[in-house]
Amino acid sequence: MPRKGGSNRTTLTEVARAAGVSPATASMVLSGKGEDVRIASATAARVRAVALDLDYSPNLLVRSLQQGSTGVLAFFSAFRVVSDEDAYMDRMNRVLERAAGRRGYDLLIHCAYDRPIEETYRAINGGRADGLVLFAPRPDDPILALMRRSRLPCVLLNTRDPEGVLPSVKDDYENGMALVAQALVQNGHRRIACVHVGPNDSPDAAERIAALDRSLAELGVVRPEGLTINLQHRLNTAIEELVTSPEPPTAIFCCTDHIAYHCLVALDRLGVRIPEQLSLIGYDGIRWPFDVSHRAASVVVDFNAQATAAVGLLLDGCERGDSVTIPTSFDPGTTLGPISSTQRSN
Repeated sequence: MPRKGGSNRTTLTEVARAAGVSPATASMVLSGKGEDVRIASATAARVRAVALDLDYSPNLLVRSLQQGSTGVLAFFSAFRVVSDEDAYMDRMNRVLERAAGRRGYDLLIHCAYDRPIEETYRAINGGRADGLVLFAPRPDDPILALMRRSRLPCVLLNTRDPEGVLPSVKDDYENGMALVAQALVQNGHRRIACVHVGPNDSPDAAERIAALDRSLAELGVVRPEGLTINLQHRLNTAIEELVTSPEPPTAIFCCTDHIAYHCLVALDRLGVRIPEQLSLIGYDGIRWPFDVSHRAASVVVDFNAQATAAVGLLLDGCERGDSVTIPTSFDPGTTLGPISSTQRSN
């Protein structure tokens, strides 16, 4: 029968009573301090045997108050959405789990996204974790202002704090886009479209496209106007309009691999041969589970290094506004190729 209050947990007092010792003695034994106070080995063994038999586990909230550590790190995605078959967040969660686990910590994922922001903050800041990895908040996200004032250590992942208060970890998108520009120009591409999905002021999309344009300009290439396109709610239509226009692009840069694989499906449906007729490049280095034969060319982000750096900043201490930049690389996949002689003549 459940105890009053609805808890079936065995208490320390019950263990002590069953073992014939005081609660203080039982506590010393079960916290590993029995030898320090010279508790007889037979007594200690009896206490541990009773605790095992009664399925006793210490109250971790009480222990965390005593030790000043919960042994837990928290994660909150400012995207505030959980999608089926999200290869990006699945990988991010996995690498954070491993990074925390390597340091002896568990990972608490906050995912009640419908709560008011104040309630979300109280859940994050309520003493259940020793630090927070805050993923990709926009500059105007109210959670940022709250975490800047919090005493809970917080590291931003995949973004920078515009006020320079919170430490952060972010991939080197400037280098990544320079590699994209070099690959495109070396293959003869000049008519290059950039596509994204979501708000036009999306930080990731804006940063990556601007960095690509800067790198192309350094190589003597200026992208034609009108070739930066938001595909939101009209991906198939927009892609068809793009490739059937009088002057179609010879290459498309997609701001994420998720978009790239959606585009590959649409292009396959239109009969566009990749990369013979059109080259395509994504960003993140993730092969999404779409029914396509290609592996998209992509800027490869080292997720493991990002997670390790974020956990390290939380646990090893950091100064106000410290930032870590994770190197990127480029994978040409099977969707990057030289322009054709016909495209060159046009």
